Amino acid sequence: MKPFYFLLFLLLGTTLASAQTSFIHPGGLHTQTDLDRMKTNVAAGAHPWIDDWNVLITDAQAQNTYKAAPNANMGANRQRADADAHAAYLNALRWYISGDTTYANCAVRICNAWSSTVNQVPTGNNIPGLSGIPIFDFALAAEVLRIYSGWSSSDFTRFKNMMETYLYPVCHDFLTNHNGACISSYWANWDICNIGSLIAMGVLCDDTAKYNEGVSYFKNGAGNGSIGNAVYYLYSSTLGQWQESGRDQEHAQLGVGMTAYLCQVAWNQGLDLFGYNSNRLLAGAEYVAQTNLWNTVPYTFYTNCQNARQDWVSINGRGRLDDRPIWELLYNHYVVQQGLSAPHVQAMAQLMRPEHGSTDHFGYGTLTFTRSATSSPYPPSPTPAAPTGVSATAGVGRVTLNWTLPSGNTVQGYNVQRSTTSGGPYTSIASWTANTTPQYTDATVTNGTTYYYVLAAINQSGTGSNSTQVSATPLVTGALPSAWSRQDIGTVSAAGSASYANVSGGTFLVSGSGNGIGGTADGLSYAYESVTGDATITARIWSISGTLSRTGVMIRETLDPGASTLVMKVGDVGWREAGFGTRSTTGGSMTWIGGNDYTVLPAWFRLQRAGNTFTAYESSDGLTWFTVGTSTVSMANAYYIGLAASSGSTTGALDATTFDNVTITSGPVANGTYRLVNRNSGKVMDVYGQGTANGTNVDQYTWNGGTNQQWKVSDLGNGEYSIFGVQSGKSLDITGNSTADGANVEIWTSNGGANQQFSFTMTDSGYFRITPLNSGKAVEVAGNSTANGGNVDQWTYNGGNNQQWKLVDATAAATAAEATAHIGRGLMLDSLATASGNGVIIYPNPVTDLLTVKLGADLEKGVIITLYDVNGHVMSRSAVKSAEYQLPFAKLPSGIYFIQVSKDAQSITRKIIKK
Repeated sequence: MKPFYFLLFLLLGTTLASAQTSFIHPGGLHTQTDLDRMKTNVAAGAHPWIDDWNVLITDAQAQNTYKAAPNANMGANRQRADADAHAAYLNALRWYISGDTTYANCAVRICNAWSSTVNQVPTGNNIPGLSGIPIFDFALAAEVLRIYSGWSSSDFTRFKNMMETYLYPVCHDFLTNHNGACISSYWANWDICNIGSLIAMGVLCDDTAKYNEGVSYFKNGAGNGSIGNAVYYLYSSTLGQWQESGRDQEHAQLGVGMTAYLCQVAWNQGLDLFGYNSNRLLAGAEYVAQTNLWNTVPYTFYTNCQNARQDWVSINGRGRLDDRPIWELLYNHYVVQQGLSAPHVQAMAQLMRPEHGSTDHFGYGTLTFTRSATSSPYPPSPTPAAPTGVSATAGVGRVTLNWTLPSGNTVQGYNVQRSTTSGGPYTSIASWTANTTPQYTDATVTNGTTYYYVLAAINQSGTGSNSTQVSATPLVTGALPSAWSRQDIGTVSAAGSASYANVSGGTFLVSGSGNGIGGTADGLSYAYESVTGDATITARIWSISGTLSRTGVMIRETLDPGASTLVMKVGDVGWREAGFGTRSTTGGSMTWIGGNDYTVLPAWFRLQRAGNTFTAYESSDGLTWFTVGTSTVSMANAYYIGLAASSGSTTGALDATTFDNVTITSGPVANGTYRLVNRNSGKVMDVYGQGTANGTNVDQYTWNGGTNQQWKVSDLGNGEYSIFGVQSGKSLDITGNSTADGANVEIWTSNGGANQQFSFTMTDSGYFRITPLNSGKAVEVAGNSTANGGNVDQWTYNGGNNQQWKLVDATAAATAAEATAHIGRGLMLDSLATASGNGVIIYPNPVTDLLTVKLGADLEKGVIITLYDVNGHVMSRSAVKSAEYQLPFAKLPSGIYFIQVSKDAQSITRKIIKK
């Protein structure tokens, strides 16, 4: 056995040319070598093994007094079945490492109890499907326990018979039939636990057919658990979006962790699934790790055959370190054993060291997967520095603290201290060591009191120094603003209410009962303004309490229950489903367009009226907006716009929704002075040569702050706007009142013509189509030009980026030119680029898919690479620890970007053109 075992391990990292025909034991999660390494290092008291061992022995499931609760139908309580599987595994480990057979005997009792009780294929809620989790874990536990001489051969045979006779069919059936659902209906982790079950039970039972069935599905299965579908979209060879990243981060990590388990089993049998499809699992793991470290990741819209629409990376569960101990295995395989770069996986492993246990994962990977103390130091990082960029924002009954993400991903948590006196003394009000989120909301405040805060970062080495002090004064709500009113509409079981405070951009607390929003008539509490003409309402839903049916922003023709109505809401299943509702006629039935299906608060909503066109938007951050849908409704020019709350209760229960950052502007665009930034080029609309004469041409040019690049936009009503050049005082104009494609755009003395009137229609991400009323076409940069001087004309709208414009406040401090100057302050310090050994090479430029930054030997550590858009907004920022770094550009709009390479006080900035 041992020579054969040794030869097989010489072949690790290669893919077997033929199907598996024989197995190594023990060869599940751990080989004999792995078990011996754990035993040796714990006996020696070596770090980090001993640190994790000391955590494991306190686990309630790792005690030799643990009692199983078997059931003839494992599906009757799959969670308890999995808890028993965990106990069997942990007791088996305690036996082997300590030599105390009472733990092995406990594991035997658990396995025997289940194998002598199970007498049917599991059925029940979520079965088949999630029963794969306890089946997978029982197979892994038994593979460790099989080397204990006290587990009789007859009992072991009965356990394997349970696996093959009763548990295999449910795993096979799910992967084959998916309960009759469409193939992409189930999330990746449902497939993955069953794939892992087949592979693990194949090893346990020496059943090549079952093992190969699992391997085949991992590689080529049609469901979401096969690796090509689980890692849904590749941005580069090292970064791939996980299929559940738009759902929540807990399930994304669940899938990554279970996939790592099944790959480890195959690896221990000589088959490299870790490296399959160019290390696709690593690309997905890096993406999930980067997300949970609160670093910026790209995101591609995801949906499935059941329309589980997901527009952005979910913040649900983001940053948590108190669950999902999955990272030590991935780190030790890819980085320590294979020598690959996986900086975010490594950071997660270090932050969670020593790993704990969890409900769905065995955990304790610091003990079980660490290869060397040098590669896995403990503590992994020095005491962290003081947090920077701290701000305090007042709300109603709350103060929210935000701060800048620390560099290096070495912070596990924070200590927040508060005082009612500037300078202290401070009292600690919150402290945690298992979350990377750079935000904290203090809800233990008294409205009207000013609070002063400092915070310090925490990791395994200790607590750092305090940040600078910040302060805020929360306010109590009072009467609504003078232009606002509130009314219960339709059938309600308890009176609603609404109040207001001038904090957080305008905060409204709206409470209501009502029989719901939808159908042919509504029942709700409505806080509103009366408006005329075009208008846009924007609001962030900060929190919801009580009982919820639906809540959101609303436009109504009248205050009658069955009035023509548009609403952008959240609610329904789990209070998380966003949607756009339209009742186009009085008394008609409301129709719905689904929005983001996993909307987690806080969330931003917007409704816009432009003539009889109504558009609903949603956003996770108030910066990047997604169009949910558009409806055409013939509505009176005077109507109501506001905030709606409905509990759906007939017994008096209320929904209380807190809205903040509430604004109502006339039209889709507020009156103001703007620079008009083209989405394709990143350049701004410009009057050629600073001319002021009638007929002077309009082109595009790099923003320089000149008044010939600034435009005054004024609402004329009925969805119509004028656009005047600030320098010339003349109107943007379509030459000769033309309606033809290619007609030129110029400036001309205002004459009130339809060729000098425009409408704005939001596309997405804050961009608008600008439409001359005389032609119905779109103002565009001709020929998709990105060059200075590219001509501006009109053309039939085709959705191109050259036909979309962002309105940026021209009076704002952070102009593009200023931002460029700011981020390029190190441009004169070209020693960063030219000094011996310090070369910086950035290519290709223009870029299509991947931008590569190569660094000289002296710059391989400590370099920060930041990507900015043309407006100076940070799109991504990463600490680089190798000589080469790649940024994905494939999904970015065409235009101009800036990349800054900085180290210490030096930096260089380069303009990048995205084709």
